[in-house]
Amino acid sequence: MRVAIICHALEQPSRGNFATVQRWRRHVRGVDLLLVPPDPGRRFDPVPDIFHGYHALHGGVAACALACRHRRPLVVSLGGTDLLALLESAPGHEEIRRVLREADVVTGAFDEFGAMLQGVVRAYVTVPRGVEVKEAPSPKAPDGLLSVLLPSGLREVKDPLLAIGMARTLHRRGMPVTLRIVGPVLSDSYAARVHAAAAGLDFVSIGEVERERMDEAYRASDVVWNTSRAEGGANALLEALAAGCAVFARDVMGNREMLPPESLFDARDEERIVSFHRALLAEGEEARRSRAASGLRLLRERHDPADEARALERAWRLVSN
Repeated sequence: MRVAIICHALEQPSRGNFATVQRWRRHVRGVDLLLVPPDPGRRFDPVPDIFHGYHALHGGVAACALACRHRRPLVVSLGGTDLLALLESAPGHEEIRRVLREADVVTGAFDEFGAMLQGVVRAYVTVPRGVEVKEAPSPKAPDGLLSVLLPSGLREVKDPLLAIGMARTLHRRGMPVTLRIVGPVLSDSYAARVHAAAAGLDFVSIGEVERERMDEAYRASDVVWNTSRAEGGANALLEALAAGCAVFARDVMGNREMLPPESLFDARDEERIVSFHRALLAEGEEARRSRAASGLRLLRERHDPADEARALERAWRLVSN
């Protein structure tokens, strides 16, 4: 079986989408995976057996056109931006709905996404996010400074402006804190707003990190934040747990399905944000090791890359029969 994965992030290795499709290629067995950027006019020799769009809008539109032209089955994997656009009737929502209706199978990271799309999609397969755990996590030793990492592209849906506001709150409330925002510029106008908000704040830094060095960034951090308005299943949160970090994620679709309630926050609840980080600052080494071990158990139970690969193969078999 030959499957073409149409993904828009292949030239941006720091993005979670890139990490996901590369992990698929490492763990899927017995399938020839071809990773290509979106191009409805691309020629193939031989033509793949299946076209698989990664994200309905960013990869699925081109994959849909290719599947139609070559008369091949179409699989589409949902992104958080797809679901948010559908819920808010945002620009692109009609095209997203069209692609989802055309797809023979739609996949997503959680069962709940399939329930949301009943009556829209023909078939839905849950493909849980996997993460590669190289070794037992070794959390950063407490040192009296709260080191926060936000892996986030600079675009509105990721809402790094909220993270800067949260860091300012913690600083104002007397906590020694640094916030490091790492990710590519995905919107020039929004990136300008982020840099303007961080201007003059010596405890906030913004830049990119090569994917090969992300593990180093996690291990230098006490906590990893996710401030997105919606997520399709954030790789960064799983990678953070694998490195022994605490995680603190906005209570939105895609985060609440992945994490326990104690790791979630409401952006309007300042006291919750402050109390979580005060407790983290007071955490001793034994408590950190215990928390990291709990995170590792979660990853092994729910986020094994082999399970992810088997679910993908199940989706492809559905359309190849």
